[in-house]
Amino acid sequence: MVKFKSTAVVTALGVIAGLSGVGFAPAQPAVTKPPPRILSVSGDVVSANEGCILTSQFERGSLVVFRAQVHTQAGKPAAGTDKVMVRLSNGISIPMEYIQHPLPGKPKYWVGVWLVPMNEKLGAISYTIVATNPKTGVAGSFAPIPDPGTFPTVVPFSYTTTLKAMVHGRAAELVRAGNVVNLAAAVEQPVEVKGKVEMKPLTQGTVFAKFGMAGDVTATGTLKPSLSVNLKYQASTKTWRASLPIPAVLPGMYEIQISGHDAFGNLVSAGPIYVGVEGRVSRAPSLQK
Repeated sequence: MVKFKSTAVVTALGVIAGLSGVGFAPAQPAVTKPPPRILSVSGDVVSANEGCILTSQFERGSLVVFRAQVHTQAGKPAAGTDKVMVRLSNGISIPMEYIQHPLPGKPKYWVGVWLVPMNEKLGAISYTIVATNPKTGVAGSFAPIPDPGTFPTVVPFSYTTTLKAMVHGRAAELVRAGNVVNLAAAVEQPVEVKGKVEMKPLTQGTVFAKFGMAGDVTATGTLKPSLSVNLKYQASTKTWRASLPIPAVLPGMYEIQISGHDAFGNLVSAGPIYVGVEGRVSRAPSLQK
């Protein structure tokens, strides 16, 4: 019996020792992982057409400039070999270049340029600037507050249009009713040619002239026309042309305006050109004696 008791005690002590080794081991200190390394990205959007002015309105055909600064967690400028891209909500990706600021004393920064197509969908476009270090994989991004005021908003392009009104080769300043005024409108649009923007004539679209008394407008401020004529593009002169016969109207000051649009709804307008109109003078009846 003594031997049995001794064996039981030894066995019990062994179980306790085993339990203490498994369930009651001292806690190991937690391994603290270093915080992930990221790139800090900030950015904005300016208009190149207006001298790098902050704006949210961009006409089709204008240059949108995305600017960014990229820093490490230590607050130092990231390497110029990093890859920085602008991703637009319309699916376009724009690579950014690391350049010197044009003003002296300013730090280098990242720049990406987008020429808004003439048929780009109207409205706000959201964007994200993404920076990546290709060697380490460290990355960061920037997205503006989701508000239409912070996004570049595409609006219709307004064509550069000049108008000439001539009668017998001279400027139509004072004409008589019944005279024909020859109209010539030069309508131009920006086109990217080999990385440069050049002005090219608009050859397709709808362009028309309105003739009416000066100051006689509708409730929306548009001219009430006494006469309207369509202009047609003439390739030899690169202008839109039409003949405007001055109708029999009351003498006074009249104006000629050009309106229209291209196939995508971009706007054509010019004028007004002011023309004085003399009425027809009928002969006075001779006095009968």
